[in-house]
Amino acid sequence: MNKDLVDVLACPECASPDLVVLSDTALACPRCEARYPVVNGIPQLLPVRLAASLAHRDVYAERVTAAIRDNRDSTDPNDPETDRFMWERELYGWAKEVVYRDSRAADILVSYCENGARGLCQFLRESVGGVAGKSLLYVGSGNDRHVSLPLQAEGAFIVNLDIASEPLEDLAQAGASCCVCGDARALPFRAEAFEVVFSKGSVHHSHPIDEPLQAMVRAVRPGGHLIIAEPNKHAVFELRLPGFLLPPGFGYPSPYENALSAGDVMGVLRRQGVSGFRVVALTHAPPGIPLSVAGLWDRLGRAMPWLFDRFAFEFVLYGRKTPGSALSTAG
Repeated sequence: MNKDLVDVLACPECASPDLVVLSDTALACPRCEARYPVVNGIPQLLPVRLAASLAHRDVYAERVTAAIRDNRDSTDPNDPETDRFMWERELYGWAKEVVYRDSRAADILVSYCENGARGLCQFLRESVGGVAGKSLLYVGSGNDRHVSLPLQAEGAFIVNLDIASEPLEDLAQAGASCCVCGDARALPFRAEAFEVVFSKGSVHHSHPIDEPLQAMVRAVRPGGHLIIAEPNKHAVFELRLPGFLLPPGFGYPSPYENALSAGDVMGVLRRQGVSGFRVVALTHAPPGIPLSVAGLWDRLGRAMPWLFDRFAFEFVLYGRKTPGSALSTAG
């Protein structure tokens, strides 16, 4: 485990900033006595209830896999919190299988990820005045080496967080220095620990979105920067390609996902002491569009944002935490 992580971590159960390193394989909270393992160098700072549910992972995995294979809805109304958690974990494994067995799916994913990563990194650098020497938190990073590794190489102290440990292990193997497994709605970090907190395509997995967004605001310093990139609900359904045009199983959504608008996100952040908003298109074309068409679409979008941005597939929103707001001093 990267030793610098200890300075920013907090207990997800009681928010105590005094986590103790017991060994290379365990952390403990002296306040609430919770214990957290460190697996392959990655602190597993999930809320205790979610971590305990992993004992039943095989049962959930079979049900989730069957639902994806048969293209049918499958949720547990009696325990949606655990169900959402398991869906998120299993979808990563499913996506890897699809990409490994279908070269077209791999090409679509790589093209989409690289395009979005370039746009997000450029937007982030311009918005915060460069990343060298700054502390960044990437919420819902998955194994996104296209964003995490370039920012780390530019001198940022970047912490990658995801609810599933497997993609973080892949990211760490690719060279990411700091990875933490945790829930976006109970971020395991000290208040005001980061200068920049950002996410890409993860907030719409966590409804109600007030919870992850408030946790992100809490984690950023007064005057710090928040950047949220999401599929645009005003365009995502209109621009989604028919299923028969995509590789089988590609882009299968969790039943807990629900696309957002920039206004949805802005409304929540404004109530939590964030201001200075700016919104632009991140990607204009949806995944799966032929590269020649997608390239033309993006060029037209940059040339005529007033016409194309409203219907862009993905937006990115910037805001700044107001110094002196109520949440700036929250514990």
